[in-house]
Amino acid sequence: MRISTARSAGLLLLLTAVATAVSVMTRLSGSDEPLAGAAIQLPTILDTRQYAVSAAARLLSGFALVAAAVLLRVSLRPSQPVAVQFPTILLELSGTATAISGAAMLALAVEIPEAGGPSVVYPAGWDAPGWTSPIDGARSIAGKAGFFLAGLGLIALGPVQWRAGGPLRIMAVASLIIGVAMLFIWVDAATVVHRISGIAFLIWLAVNGVWLTLGLMQSGRR
Repeated sequence: MRISTARSAGLLLLLTAVATAVSVMTRLSGSDEPLAGAAIQLPTILDTRQYAVSAAARLLSGFALVAAAVLLRVSLRPSQPVAVQFPTILLELSGTATAISGAAMLALAVEIPEAGGPSVVYPAGWDAPGWTSPIDGARSIAGKAGFFLAGLGLIALGPVQWRAGGPLRIMAVASLIIGVAMLFIWVDAATVVHRISGIAFLIWLAVNGVWLTLGLMQSGRR
């Protein structure tokens, strides 16, 4: 791998990790799930500013992941087979879906009124515009698709890391385990798995970002 390009990719992976963490924390504190049985099934925004920050951070994390994946593919030798470059394509698609989800969140932040508290869903008599429901659907589906595609990317990357040998074999096992766990994002009942796999993915981004930034991936490939 070309060290300069790989290090740039590492920095972008670190940016992805930081932006993702900010997005998750601000979303948890700035919004809530729709009230069961409510007529309008849209997020309850408790703090508009925090929800907007979460949306912007998710948008940034998506763009950063796309850029990191592109640089990783460029840094691979041209002679590498498509199978080696396939994981980066999946990560690009993941970043694109994540960015779409963030953009949808920003649109909702502009339109959905802020609730007066956890027990208040929406101001009485608020007439939700017709476009908010499909945009919220796009937010949810794109967010899950981005996570799912990232999981597939890690699974595809596992064998590549294993063949590289050395310390990368440890990362290969981690990539496979985390990747499989991330595929359960479509199973609503697997809430605990979602949380664990989300944290594990953040750690994966940080570790690989540091690894690439310090140029250790070069030595791992030798």
